[in-house]
Amino acid sequence: QNHLMEMDSLHLASPTWPTVTFMVSSIQYGGRITDAFDELLMDTYAAKVFNEGALEKGKILYPGCKIPNHTDVKEFRSKIEGLPAQDSPEIFGLHSNADLTFRTLQVQDLVETVVSTMPKTGGGGHGPSPAEIVDRIAADILDKMPGVFEAEPTKERLKKLPGGVTQPLTVHLRQEIDRLNVITALCFQTLRNLRLAIAGTVALSGDLVDALDALYDAKIPTKWLTKSWESATIGSWFQGLLQRHDQLSKWLAGGRPKGYWLTGFFNPQGFLTAMKQEVNRKYSSDKWA
Repeated sequence: QNHLMEMDSLHLASPTWPTVTFMVSSIQYGGRITDAFDELLMDTYAAKVFNEGALEKGKILYPGCKIPNHTDVKEFRSKIEGLPAQDSPEIFGLHSNADLTFRTLQVQDLVETVVSTMPKTGGGGHGPSPAEIVDRIAADILDKMPGVFEAEPTKERLKKLPGGVTQPLTVHLRQEIDRLNVITALCFQTLRNLRLAIAGTVALSGDLVDALDALYDAKIPTKWLTKSWESATIGSWFQGLLQRHDQLSKWLAGGRPKGYWLTGFFNPQGFLTAMKQEVNRKYSSDKWA
């Protein structure tokens, strides 16, 4: 408003568009945006809308979205009220499939909300209660859970690998084992405490409540996800845990495999970096490094 009043006092033909763009995208809305790419996107939208061409007669932002050529506020309001209730994603430079993705996510959120608010108590009859179902799931996972890699035996096996413990790929293997041990130990602790809580031995609260609800809905407990990988269900997540443990244990016991499951690493970029380091060191005489 101050800028427009100053424009009138200076008898300017049009606003200073870079100033208007900055005030809208960086000041009015910019304070609510924290992601750098979102800031860039907001600047792009502002530059597209707030420019000298916006005052041209018959300016069309998008087919069906024509800027009214009126001087009466009522006419502008009438045009705005006539716009569709749902904007097409193409107005914002997005593909039409963006609307399909948005609505799919909306439905997923709705279903998850409905499921999460369903009562977890038994509904009568002679079927197992939710707590009994979760107890069976926890017992089944514990029976199939691989053990953690013990510290001393692991160190001795790492020393026997080609090149010793200082080789880049061996360092990467040790880091992957350490991270897998963290999630494995966390699973053991959560499941054991959860079974004790269901039996009434310890209090059911905090993370155990979240774990009980998640396992009942075939999801991964939130605390596990902070230390591991994304997955659709607890079944596929646990299968991934077994496969990751199998890859690392075979590598540790039998030496480097001929092939690697790259997405089975916590840090696949670290594996690629270690591989490049070893190749460069191997051909250091050719000045690769």
